[in-house]
Amino acid sequence: MRKFYWLALLPGLLACSSMPIERDDDESVNEVEREVRASERQAKEIHTLSYLAKLEEGVNAYYQSENKIPEKLQRLIPHYIAAIPSVETGAHRENGTITIYPRDVLRDGQIDGSKLKDTGGWGYVFSERQVVIFIDCTHKSSSGQPWYRARGVY
Repeated sequence: MRKFYWLALLPGLLACSSMPIERDDDESVNEVEREVRASERQAKEIHTLSYLAKLEEGVNAYYQSENKIPEKLQRLIPHYIAAIPSVETGAHRENGTITIYPRDVLRDGQIDGSKLKDTGGWGYVFSERQVVIFIDCTHKSSSGQPWYRARGVY
């Protein structure tokens, strides 16, 4: 009789004992998914900042070689960079377009975000004294700062 009684309780015990495990598994899966998404976003941001640094290096090399500032970033291809890289901010679709801005987008040497088109690609502005390549995005990166304020990572 005890065997029967124990076997009769076994399915109920298994059902009860499995519920918290499933809940824990669901929480673990959600946490892992959040961490994966955060890691993917961080990787995209690092790539974008690295690409920004490569563009800045290309402009510097162009200036050193040609003794002038390039009117367009495409002039860097193929001698200073292989291609114009794409921007990946997570706020826009992957984008490799370049928007050339007039000098008045600079205020005290810094980008005035209120004058941006927020294309999600690259922004480029230059004067006789200054060249600024930036990410044409007014959304915030994971650092909490707007993308247009980001500088390349060397």
